[in-house]
Amino acid sequence: MPELFANRRICTNEERLQWFREAKFGMFIHWGVYAQLAGSWKGKEIPGIGEQIMRFGSIPAVEYREICKDFNPVKFDADEWVSIAKDAGMKYIVITAKHHDGFAMYHSHCSPYNIVDATPYAHDPMKDLAAACQKHGVKLCFYYSHYQDWDDPDGVVKGTQWDTTYPEDKKVFERYMNQKAIPQITELLTQYGPVGLLWFDTPGDLSRYNAQRFNDLVHAIQPECIVGPRVSNDEDLGDYIGYRDNQVPSGSNPLPWETCATMNDTWGFKKQDTNWKSPATLIRLLVSIAAKGGNYLLNVGPTAEGKIPPESVERLHIIGEWLRRNGEAVYGCRGGLIPYESEWGAATGKGETLYLHLFDWNSGKFVFIGLKNRVKSAKVLSTGETLSFRQEVQTDMGVNKLIIDLPETCPDPYVSVIALELDGEPEIDVALTDRDGALSLTGISAKRLSASGEPGFMLAKSGIVENWNRTEDYLSWEFVLTEAGDYRVSLHTFTEKDPEQHPDMSWEGGHEFVISCAGQEIAFTVTDDKRTHPRDLFLWEDVETRCGVLHIEKPGKYTLSLTPKKIEYQKGLGPKVKGVELQAVKGE
Repeated sequence: MPELFANRRICTNEERLQWFREAKFGMFIHWGVYAQLAGSWKGKEIPGIGEQIMRFGSIPAVEYREICKDFNPVKFDADEWVSIAKDAGMKYIVITAKHHDGFAMYHSHCSPYNIVDATPYAHDPMKDLAAACQKHGVKLCFYYSHYQDWDDPDGVVKGTQWDTTYPEDKKVFERYMNQKAIPQITELLTQYGPVGLLWFDTPGDLSRYNAQRFNDLVHAIQPECIVGPRVSNDEDLGDYIGYRDNQVPSGSNPLPWETCATMNDTWGFKKQDTNWKSPATLIRLLVSIAAKGGNYLLNVGPTAEGKIPPESVERLHIIGEWLRRNGEAVYGCRGGLIPYESEWGAATGKGETLYLHLFDWNSGKFVFIGLKNRVKSAKVLSTGETLSFRQEVQTDMGVNKLIIDLPETCPDPYVSVIALELDGEPEIDVALTDRDGALSLTGISAKRLSASGEPGFMLAKSGIVENWNRTEDYLSWEFVLTEAGDYRVSLHTFTEKDPEQHPDMSWEGGHEFVISCAGQEIAFTVTDDKRTHPRDLFLWEDVETRCGVLHIEKPGKYTLSLTPKKIEYQKGLGPKVKGVELQAVKGE
C-alpha cells in the first residue's frame, strides 16, 4: 500500500463528515462510453436515461464492447472541468469511475475493460482530474457501481434480463466481488491520492456481509474517506443519508444528507434531451436543500469528446455568480430552522445571523412570523444595503412579527437574501402561518399516532408517510393561526412522473379520509384534482386533493388530524402522503 496511506489514524464519522457538512454543493459527472451513443443505437433513438442505454436499448455486452473502439475523448481537459466546478461554487466532484455497464473510466489493472486498455484514447483521465482537484482545492470523489455490472460474467444484470451472453445460472457473484469489485475499489483508493467520498450505487440484493466488506475496505485504506449511503439497503451502513434521484425531503433532516439531481432529464449525455431547468429553478433548489440541512450534488453529462455541454456550463456560471454574492448564506450554514416548505422562500443560519432567502421580491414590506430573537440589524446580503425594520408581539397569542421594509428594486433576479444580525442564535416558532396565510403541515412535522399502540405506517427519509395500511393510524399537527377566516384545505400525495421506471410509486386514488379541526370534520376521497412538478420532487408529481373549507372563528392554537376511513390497497401498499396545506381564502 502506498506510503501516503500508511499509519493513518482512525477517523470518526463526524470528523470525516466535517468538510461534507460545510460544502453544501458538488458536481456529479456521468461520463462513459455511453456518451458515444448519445441516446441512439443503430440509427434509432432509445427512450430512457442516457447512461443506461445498454439496458433500455437491450444491447448485448459483446456489441456494447464494440463502442469502446471509437471512444476517444481528445477534447477532455481536466483543468477546464474542475475550473467550471469551482467557478460554480462547487466544493467537490463525484465522477463515474465505473457505471452499471462495467466499463472502468480509469486504468484498472484487474480488468482490461477500461479506458486505457480498450479505447484509442489510451490515457487515464482520473489522474488528470486528481491533479486538477489538488490544484484548485476541490475534493475528488468517485462513483462506483458495486452491485450491478452488465459486462462481467458474474455481475448482476438488474431489471430486464436482456443479455444472455452470460447465463444467470452460471454466475457466481462472489467471484465478481473478489476478482473485480473489491480490487477496483482498492485501486481507486490507492492510485489517485486522497479521495473525499466513495459514492456507491444500487445495492439491490447485496448481502449485508458484502456491503460491510465495501464499507470497511474504504475506511481501512482511507479512514477520512466518506462512504455513500447506497453501499447498502441497511441504513446503518454508509456515513450519511441519501435520497432518491432528484428528490428532496419535504422537511428538514438533522442528519447529514445529500440529493443528486439532473439539470435536464438524464444523467449521461443524450443529445435529444433539451429539457433544461432554468437557473432560477436550480438556485432555488440549492437554497431549499441547504435550508433543510443537506447537500446538492448537481449533475453534468460530458460528451464523447470530453466537453461539458454549454447549456450546463452557462447555468453553472450563473449559479456561481449568485453564490459569489450570497454564498455566506449557504456554505457552512445551519439548516432546519423552518422544518417545512415555505412559499416565500427559506431560512439558513450561522452563529447569530439569520438569512432569509426570498424567492419573490414584493417591494414594500416582508413580514416574518415566529422569530423569538431581538434583531440588531438587517441588510441585503449581496449589496450591503441597510434595511429598516420593526418587531411586534401579538400578546394574546405570544406571536412575534418582524416587519422589514423592502426597497422597490429587487437585488437579485433569482433569490434575494436578507441577513439579520440577532442577539443570539436564531430561535423560530415554526408552528405559525406564512405571511400569505398559507400553512404547510408536512409528514415530517406530524405526530404519527395509533389508537391501538404502535402505528403501522412509516415516515420515509423524504418526509413522506407511506405503507399506511391501518385505519386506526392517523396523523396530527399542532399549529397557530394568526388570522380568522376561511381556509381551503388540500391533501398532497405523490406519484412517479414516469411510472415505467418506478411502477411501485405510481399514483393511487380512492382512499377515504376525514380531516378534523376546530370542531369541524371534512370527509373526502383522494382524487386527482391537480398535478404539479414542485421544486423538491423533479421526477415526481405532486397530486393535490381539494378536501374542503375550514372556518376559523378567531386566531389561536389549533390541532388538525388526518384519519383514514377506507384504504384502497394497490400493489399491496396504502397511500403516500406528503402533507396537508391550509390556504386562507381572501377577497372572495
